[in-house]
Amino acid sequence: MSLSVMDASTLPRVNDKALEFEVNIKDAQFNLEGKYFLRLSVQSLHTKDYSKIKIKESGVPYFENRYEGETDTVAQKESTAMVKFKEKQFVFRLPKGFCMNDKNHDVHLLVEAFTRPKIGAKGRKVGEGKFAIYPRPNAPRIKVNVEPGDDFYNYTDVMSLLRTVSTDSVQMHCGRIRCTYALREVLTVKPKSPPKTPPKSPVKKTVPKQKSPELREKDDKNRTNRLEPPPTNRTITPTDSWGGDNVSINVPATPPLPPQLEGRKIPEDPLQDKDRHSFEISKSYRHVALKGKEQIDVILHGASNLPTTPDGQLPVPFGVVKSKTDDDKNVKTGASTHTSLRPTTAPSWEELVTVNFEEKSAADEVLTIIAADHPSKEMLVKYEIPLSYLQPFHQYHLELIKPVKGIPNGVKTYVTITRKTMHLPKDPSSPDYLALEATLRSVQKPLQTAKGPLIAVARVIPDYYNYKNNQLLTNPRSAGVTMNSVTFPNPHPSSFSVPPRSMHGYPQISLPGRPDVQPEWNHPYLFCEERDKATMFTPSAALVLEYYEASAAMSDQFWKMVSPVGFSAVPLDKDMYTELTNNRAKQGLRIDGVPIQGTEYVTIEGKQPTVGMILRLITTNNPDSMVSTSNVDNLPELNLFPEPQGYYRTASPDIMLITHTDDPTNTTMQDYSQDITVDSQVLMEPVREPVGPAYYLQKKVKRPMSPPTMYRVYDLPVDRYDENQPIKDGEMPPYEAVETVLPEYQYIFVDPNSQTGQRTTQTQSPTIRVRHQAPPADTTMPGAYGTSISERHRRPPDDLDKTSLSVMDHQMRELENYRSAVHKMGQDILALRAQIQELEGNNSQLRRDLANYNDASKLMIESAELDGMTKPEIMSRYAGLKQTLHSQTNDVKAYKMKVQALQNDLIKKNDAQKNYLHMTHQFNKQKEQLLRMQEKSAKWKKVEETCRSQEKVIEKMEKVLERQHKDRSKNQKGMFL
Repeated sequence: MSLSVMDASTLPRVNDKALEFEVNIKDAQFNLEGKYFLRLSVQSLHTKDYSKIKIKESGVPYFENRYEGETDTVAQKESTAMVKFKEKQFVFRLPKGFCMNDKNHDVHLLVEAFTRPKIGAKGRKVGEGKFAIYPRPNAPRIKVNVEPGDDFYNYTDVMSLLRTVSTDSVQMHCGRIRCTYALREVLTVKPKSPPKTPPKSPVKKTVPKQKSPELREKDDKNRTNRLEPPPTNRTITPTDSWGGDNVSINVPATPPLPPQLEGRKIPEDPLQDKDRHSFEISKSYRHVALKGKEQIDVILHGASNLPTTPDGQLPVPFGVVKSKTDDDKNVKTGASTHTSLRPTTAPSWEELVTVNFEEKSAADEVLTIIAADHPSKEMLVKYEIPLSYLQPFHQYHLELIKPVKGIPNGVKTYVTITRKTMHLPKDPSSPDYLALEATLRSVQKPLQTAKGPLIAVARVIPDYYNYKNNQLLTNPRSAGVTMNSVTFPNPHPSSFSVPPRSMHGYPQISLPGRPDVQPEWNHPYLFCEERDKATMFTPSAALVLEYYEASAAMSDQFWKMVSPVGFSAVPLDKDMYTELTNNRAKQGLRIDGVPIQGTEYVTIEGKQPTVGMILRLITTNNPDSMVSTSNVDNLPELNLFPEPQGYYRTASPDIMLITHTDDPTNTTMQDYSQDITVDSQVLMEPVREPVGPAYYLQKKVKRPMSPPTMYRVYDLPVDRYDENQPIKDGEMPPYEAVETVLPEYQYIFVDPNSQTGQRTTQTQSPTIRVRHQAPPADTTMPGAYGTSISERHRRPPDDLDKTSLSVMDHQMRELENYRSAVHKMGQDILALRAQIQELEGNNSQLRRDLANYNDASKLMIESAELDGMTKPEIMSRYAGLKQTLHSQTNDVKAYKMKVQALQNDLIKKNDAQKNYLHMTHQFNKQKEQLLRMQEKSAKWKKVEETCRSQEKVIEKMEKVLERQHKDRSKNQKGMFL
């Protein structure tokens, strides 16, 4: 990048400095087999005189006056193998003035690849690549202030070798090389003057006296105290210079980076090729952990920048997941993956492993993720994550980063982690169910052109219409999975915090679906997040499945999922909730024919591909997954397109009759008993045609708040709703928006024997009044026009009272539901208002900053404007500039003081946290000691009680002995007498 883009103030001062540019070629790979060598040269846009450039090659201790260097010849035997050069290190010494901070002195490295021909023939150039030496673009950023001897930049990158086809000017890829580049200043070593040796003075030889061991130990302690530096306070002091954009703060020195290899071997072995259980969901898959356990599911996606083996060879890595306790004991208990297909530093696994922990000790346990080499079993990198940082039943997508020596960007591993406890969480937003399980089965028809396994990502979207327009219909598609970066070895707990709100849902990743022609997943998704359950079964909610190519996710540098190749959607509205809560859907609801939209894939029949899935509402704390169900095809099926127009079906009938449970004349209940909603006193059953004069509930056609949302789930025609577009982000709802949440039925009285055949309608109200139409001569509406009704339709007065009370009771319950819905809407409105206030505050601050910038820009003048200005005007303009500069300087100082204060507070809090941890440790020790003392005291009490009982026994025995002794003495006296 030239200085036309970069600011010269952000570059170091190199105009009067000699520089050294070092290139170290790690490895290379060419597309075609053959013998190759590389030619490296330094090029400049300003000059063609390279006579002052010097080069030092591998194995040569001195510099030569050349600007080109060549490597040795290597043989590419296999297109997938990596080759290494023996002559791989080159150091170019650039003279003063060769690199300058202007637009003309751009310096770059040219790497050309040639084939090594037979003897006597010329080599043929097959490709070339360039690297910008100075100035550098943003990756990596050049250090402005460096210490003498330090590098301006030092990092490893992959360079692609390209060749240009002269016929059509198309660049073709011929290979790549991985190199380490470094730029530093040439330091001139000043000759040292020989030290003056003082004249020798005669030294008296004295015999040392032997000291006692106590004096010798005291001298050792004094010597160590003199060698140790005095402790320094961890406080931040303001510096005198604040020049440039950098802030100079006295902070503790950065600890040294760990070595590239962990330096020990692990006992685990990788999985054999015939063992394929980690590539698919097993029948024993569980949504919750076993009793007394906690379960951790880890999907190991891949890694990048892994270190090489000690002998410089590429590793054959495999992953291991285990607990820190077992890792410290070096016990073979972890779950491992397969090895990579070839030696590489960027493996791709896409395998699922499971580890169980004891529930009692899970809070103190640490999850260990290891990448090791095969067959040496040498550990390449290790990450440790405390289980207490992970929120249960949330799927984390993490990029684990651990800096090591020689790899400034760090060793990166990409994983998906889910922590499971014994019970599912219960939230007030969904009192009737705990979670929604969605099992994605497979693509139902083989595909014509398969590009590899597909990874399915599922999420619950609260506003599907806007998500589809903004994320899925753009080109390129902006939908994807964001990886959260976590830095080791000491990750912060905030790196694992879950955002409380997400308009794009919480995505869940599956294993790749295989085979390629007809992917099969059988992957169960569990949606039990509080935010997901709060937005489910609303008019605009939907379950979205996005499909990504697994081969395009992992590259040599990172793992990233963007721009899906297709997507599917299933609406999660009120009708779907009615279907899922039906008795026939307790074991699950099978949905076939869900189309994959926005994709170039077609089936072998040339039609749009479809997938099958199963939905189920979970109401128990310890559920089994649908994967273990054997009779999936026997589950009830939900047809998404029962009508010719292709509209998503509804479970609500057009007309519902209100009758009593104790009415002996109720004959319609037996005929239409499939979809009956039973109340305590009222039966509302669907009726195709009215069977008699009575009260009915007729569906009222209303304008939905977002009509085409569910119509456009599958891009279906919407003729009668074309004028009503859904509400987009930032728009206000229509004036009749409240009407859309009111009941969809209205009360009518129908007399099929009437000659006109008209229906008397009335809107829902607390009291039933029907006065829209006069009744026929032979009928009278009950409760309004008397009792002159025909004998076969005569109804007793108490029957009418029961009907009115039942209707009023039903209305009161509906009103209570509306109140709770309005209360919930009020809470959402308050949360949105708080968010709006926060955004308005930020907007006000940005406007103030913009106004200050505009005021400052108005004061800036150019040299051409000085010609027509008088001296007082120039002085006033200068005074204004000086005042603005003074105020901005004060603001900068205030901000820097705030930063210092905050950093001091952070250090104090860290020290307080250490003290707290130390006190907690001491308290635990004292607690254990107290328990031991209590046990000892209990034992002493038992000993004392035993002693007392023994004393009593001894006293009794003494009394018995005294009594016996007296008896003997009496007997002896009697004998003598």
